[in-house]
Amino acid sequence: MAWARVEYETLPWVSGGRELSRRSARNTPRTYESALVPPIAHAKLELQGSTVALVEQAAIAASRFDATEAHRILPFTPLLLRSESVASSRIEHLTSSARKILEAEVTGRGSANAALIAANTRQMAAAIEHSGATVEGILEMHRVLLAESAPDIAGAFRQQPVWIGGSDHHPGGALFVPPHQRHVAGLVADLEAFMARRDLPVLAQAAIAHAQFETIHPFADGNGRTGRALMHAILRARGVTTSVAMPISAGLLARVEDYFAALDAYRDGNVEPIVKLTAHATLDAVDRGSWLAAGLLDIRAEWDSILTARKDALAWQVLDLLIRRPVLTTAAVTEEFAVSAETARNALDRLEADGIAVSSQVDKRQRAWRSPDVLSLLDDFAAAAGRRTPG
Repeated sequence: MAWARVEYETLPWVSGGRELSRRSARNTPRTYESALVPPIAHAKLELQGSTVALVEQAAIAASRFDATEAHRILPFTPLLLRSESVASSRIEHLTSSARKILEAEVTGRGSANAALIAANTRQMAAAIEHSGATVEGILEMHRVLLAESAPDIAGAFRQQPVWIGGSDHHPGGALFVPPHQRHVAGLVADLEAFMARRDLPVLAQAAIAHAQFETIHPFADGNGRTGRALMHAILRARGVTTSVAMPISAGLLARVEDYFAALDAYRDGNVEPIVKLTAHATLDAVDRGSWLAAGLLDIRAEWDSILTARKDALAWQVLDLLIRRPVLTTAAVTEEFAVSAETARNALDRLEADGIAVSSQVDKRQRAWRSPDVLSLLDDFAAAAGRRTPG
C-alpha cells in the first residue's frame, strides 16, 4: 500500500579538499541529488490482508520459540548471538571462520574481519540486553560496533555526505544518496517516536524501522549491522523476545537480493516487500535456531559418552562452558569456576586427552582449547545461511 516515498533535493557538491587531476576535476559533478526522507512517527500503516496474516503468523512463531525453546537453548544463547552477528556481517561481505572469530574474542586481536564480527556480536548483545530502540540506544550500539576499528566515528552521527554505489570520490551516479547530514538528528528522533508506538504489528514495526534507518543512513559506516541489531532491540522492547537472539539476519542473507530490492521499494513508497521479507526471515530464524540448538544438544550428549573424568571432576562442568564458548583459556575457566590455574589446566587437558578439545597457541602468551565439533557446526550454520531459500 502507499507509503510516503523519498523525494530529492539538489545540493552543490564540494570535493572536500581532495586533490584531483584536471581530468577528474572536469568530470566531477557540481551538484548531486540527495534524499529528502519523510517522517514516519505518525504515519498511517495499511497492509494487505495476506501480509497482516503472515506478520501475525511470524510473531506467534517467534513468541512461541522464545517461550518454549528458551529453557532448552538458553545455554546456547551466546552461540545463537554469534551466529546472528556472523550472518549480519556476511550481508556486508565480512566473512571469517568461527574459530577465528572466537579466538579474536579471546585475545582481543585477530584478522580485520574476525575482529569486526566479534564487535558485531557485542553490539547484538547490547541491543538485546538494553532494548536500545531509542536515539541513545542506537548511538550506543554503533559505539560498541566501531569503538575499536573506527573510534573517530563510533557512536556519532555522520557529519558528511555518504552514498551507495558509484564513484568513491563523489556521489554523482550513485545508486542512492541518503539525506544531507543536517537532517540526520531530526530524522532519527522521528524514528525513535515511531519505534515507541504500540498501535502497529511488532514485526511490521521492526521491518519499517529498519528500512527507515537504512534510508537515513545516519552513520559514516556500520549502518547495515546497526540497523539489523535495531530490529532485535524492537522485538525485545515489545516483549516478543526475552533472551534468545533469533538469527533473523540469516534469513535475510538467504534472500539478500530480495532484501536490497525491498529497501529500494521502501524508498519508492512500498512497505509490503520489506515487511513480508522480515516475516519470512523470522519464520526462517525459528527453524534455523532450532536446528542449531538441536545440533549443540547432540554434541553435548556425545561428549557425555566419551569423557572419562571422575563424576565429581571439574571437567564435567567445563563441558557446559565449552559448548557456550567453544574457545577457552585457563583464565576463562579459572574466572568462571573460581579455581586455580592448575586445576583449570588439568580439566582442559582431560578434555583434550578424551578428544573433546584441541589446544593451540593463540598468541605469544596464551594457549587456548577449542571444540572442533562446535566450531564446525557454527561454520555449517553460516554456510547454510548463505544459501538462498527457495520461494
